[in-house]
Amino acid sequence: MIILILLFFMLASCESLIYNDYTIIDIGKSKSAKSNNKKIDQYYPVSVGDNLYSISRKFKIPIQDLIKVNNIPQPYKIFPNQKILIPINQIHKIEKGDTLYSISRKYQTNVFQLSELNNISNVNNIKIGQDLVIPLQNSFKKKQNKIKRIKKKDQKSLSNVQNKHNYNKESNRASKTRFIWPVKGKLLSKYGKTKKGFYNDGININSKKGTKVLSSEDGKVIYSGNEIPGYGNLILIKHNKNWITAYAHLNEVFTEKGRKVKKGDKIGSVGNTGNVRMPQLHFEIRKGKESVDPLKFL
Repeated sequence: MIILILLFFMLASCESLIYNDYTIIDIGKSKSAKSNNKKIDQYYPVSVGDNLYSISRKFKIPIQDLIKVNNIPQPYKIFPNQKILIPINQIHKIEKGDTLYSISRKYQTNVFQLSELNNISNVNNIKIGQDLVIPLQNSFKKKQNKIKRIKKKDQKSLSNVQNKHNYNKESNRASKTRFIWPVKGKLLSKYGKTKKGFYNDGININSKKGTKVLSSEDGKVIYSGNEIPGYGNLILIKHNKNWITAYAHLNEVFTEKGRKVKKGDKIGSVGNTGNVRMPQLHFEIRKGKESVDPLKFL
């Protein structure tokens, strides 16, 4: 059960596999985006025995979000009668045509977080008029973005230079870990946002059914199965320095959880299991929870 929860969280931004053939609909420009949701904020008076952990559990809000929203300095202590701001996210009222997936993309969250926060056991069973709580982190990100926009130009320029330096530094480190192509074939879709507003956190490679799929790098299999709807037969391999590769829609699986594999080992074969119509491999490279463009590291 724990591994399934971790898998949903890690592959959250790849949910288009389940619901829309790798396409994530950009509905941020929807005319009704502001008409069917409301934001709720409240203050919580700290009681004796309270701590940030207990409050975060009570309101289902990450501790780091509480710390950031309330500007709590280290060592992150709180005191009785202190008022803690609890932004209880947003409430979205489900309309005709909504799916849990489309709602997750609208608010830049994922199906797993929405399901957990709203106690939804079946992601396909939501009703018109039902209220959904939207995770806090999304509204907080918008506040952070607004703060960044009002910074002075010289500070902004310095920040951009530093960010670029950090990105290049990370890319240089990543480039030392060279991954090989798991299978050869024509690209059906590349990584990133398209002109139509869709987004893909990996690449989709067209190949003949039964073609052997290779491990892209040395590592250990942390998942091998088909319990996650939409992905079909799926393999996840963890590599050094917290790199992870994902291989979805396999026809056959030649390995199992816990097994160590070498770069180039045959781990499965191309198929069309899950929510796809033609044989193909969906392949992702992730640095922890963050996806990267596989084409830059292959």
